[in-house]
Amino acid sequence: MKRIAALLMLCLPAFAAPTLYLNGRIVTMDGKERVVEAMAVEDGRIIATGSNVEIRKLGGSAVDLGGKMVLPGLIETHCHSIGAARATFSGDYQELYDIPGVQAWIKARAAKQAPGTWIEVPRNEITRLKERRFPTPEELDAATTRHPVLFVSVTKSVLNSAGWKLLGVIDANCKVAGGEVIFENDRPVLMRGGQAALRALIPQPPAPPEEKLRAKLKELHGIYNSAGITSIFERATDRAGFDLFRDLNEKGELTTRVRATFRFSAKDAAGVEGYVKKLGLKPGEGDDMVRATCLKITVDGGIHWGTTWLSEPHGAKRAAFYHNTDPNYEGEHYYTPAQLREVCAAADKLGWPMSAHVTGDGGAMEVLRAVKDVSGQQPGIIDRRFNLIHCYFPSGEMTALAKKLNAGVDTQSYLYFRDADFIAKIYGEDWAERFLGLNSWVKAGVPVAINSDHMIGYDPDHAMNSFNPFLMLYIAVSRKDDQGNIHGAQQKLSRLDALRTVTTWAAWLGFDEKQLGSLEKGKLADFVVIDRDYLTCPEDEIKAIKPLRTFVGGKMVFDR
Repeated sequence: MKRIAALLMLCLPAFAAPTLYLNGRIVTMDGKERVVEAMAVEDGRIIATGSNVEIRKLGGSAVDLGGKMVLPGLIETHCHSIGAARATFSGDYQELYDIPGVQAWIKARAAKQAPGTWIEVPRNEITRLKERRFPTPEELDAATTRHPVLFVSVTKSVLNSAGWKLLGVIDANCKVAGGEVIFENDRPVLMRGGQAALRALIPQPPAPPEEKLRAKLKELHGIYNSAGITSIFERATDRAGFDLFRDLNEKGELTTRVRATFRFSAKDAAGVEGYVKKLGLKPGEGDDMVRATCLKITVDGGIHWGTTWLSEPHGAKRAAFYHNTDPNYEGEHYYTPAQLREVCAAADKLGWPMSAHVTGDGGAMEVLRAVKDVSGQQPGIIDRRFNLIHCYFPSGEMTALAKKLNAGVDTQSYLYFRDADFIAKIYGEDWAERFLGLNSWVKAGVPVAINSDHMIGYDPDHAMNSFNPFLMLYIAVSRKDDQGNIHGAQQKLSRLDALRTVTTWAAWLGFDEKQLGSLEKGKLADFVVIDRDYLTCPEDEIKAIKPLRTFVGGKMVFDR
C-alpha cells in the first residue's frame, strides 16, 4: 500500500504554493477603486487581494513590498517595436530640438564618415524644432559640404548643396520622379514627395541577420518592462512579424504580451478578402501572450506633414507653414466614403475588428459615418469595437457617435506635449484646446487609451515619441505642454482616469478586460511596483516615477 501511495504521489501534478505580496499599497483598479495592502499570486494569476491578515491565511512564500505602490501592468497600445529594433541598424537615434542641434548632429556624424557618403538626419518633425521650419540648404551646408545631407520629414525633404547635386537638381528646369522641387531665388529649398528617387540614390543598410534583429527586439522589450510596460499593441505588423513574436514566446524569450494589428491598403471587398486569405490567421488567433487582434487602414496623413484630413480647408496660414500651394486643401483622403463602407463591411463579414489611422476631425467623422452605415445592414459590427487611431480633434458630435458605435480611441499624449504650442500658433487656440481632447472622450463614455506610437530609439524619454508611461500620465493629468502651458484645462484627467487609459480601457481595446487591466481575482498577474505614490505625490513628480519591479504572469521580468 505504501508503494502504491508513493507511486500515486509521483503521478500527481506538483502545485506551487502562492506567492504573497504584503505591506503594499496595491491599486486594484477594480469596480470599487480599492487600494489594498496585499495580493496573492499562483500559477501566473491573482487568487486574492485584501488585507495582510486576509492574504497571510492563504499560506505560501511572502514578499514584503515595504509600503511601495503597486499598479496593474501598463499597456502600451500603440508601438512599432520590430521597426524600432530594425532602425537600430541604421545608427542611434537622437531627439533634436533646434537647427543648431541638427547642425551639431551632422558635424558629429561627418567626423566619423568618409567624405562623399550620405548623412541622413534622424527623423525629427519641424513642428518640434524651436524654429518651426525646415533647415535651409545653406544651414545644412554650414554643417558639412564634404557629405551629401538629407533632412526628411516623411513627405518633405531638404538637402544640402551636395545632396541636391547628386539628386540632379541644378536649376529650376530639373525634375525628380514623383517629386516636386520648390525653388526660391533660383535655388532649390524643399522637395515634396520624391522619396523613391531619394531611396534609390542613398545606399540602404542591408537587412540585419534574424538573430541580431531578435536580440535587439528582446532588448527593446526589456526596456519596455523597465518602464512598467507588460503588454504592447504592435500596430502595423504582418504575418512574419506575428510569427516572430510567437516564436520568441515558444522559446521563453518574450517578456511582453503582444496584441497584433495588421495593416493593409486594400480599398474594396476583394482586396480585403485577398489580404485576409494571404494573412492566414483567424480573428483572435493566439493565446494570452501573442494574439491577432485587428486589421488597420490608413485614412489620412498627419499634423506634422500637413496632410491631416480636416473638417475645413487648411487656409493660408497652415498652407504657408506646410509649403502647400492650395489653401482650400483639406488634407489627404486616402479612402472615399464608399471605399470606407466597403472595406469595413468586408472585414466585418470575415469576423475581423477594424482600426483606422485617422488624425484629422474630417477623416474621423467619415470613418464613423461609414461604420454607422454598415451597422444598418450588419449590426454585429458594433461588437467589433472599431478603433480610431490618433483622432486628435474630437468634437461633441464625434464623441457621441463613437459612443453609439461602441468604438474606442488610441491616441498619443506625448504628441500634445511636444506639439500643442505649434497647434495653438498655426491652427489656432481653439484647435489647441480640442487637441488630444481626452476628457471629451471620457465624458462621452468612450474608452480611450494613451500611448506613444513609438517607432525609433531606445530611450524611454527621448525616443521618436517617448514611450515612458509616467510621462504620458503626467501629461494627461496636468495638460501641460513642453513649454509649461495649458491649452484646454477642461481636458485634464483625474489620476485614476489617466491610469485607466493605460490599464482598464487599454485592456478593453484589446478584448482583454476579463484578463488584464486590473488586479482582481482570476486575472493574469501583470503588475508593476513603483518608487512613489502615484495617487498622492506632487503632480510634477508623476513624470519622475520609476518602476522598481515589473511582473508578467507572476514572473518578474524587470528588477531595478
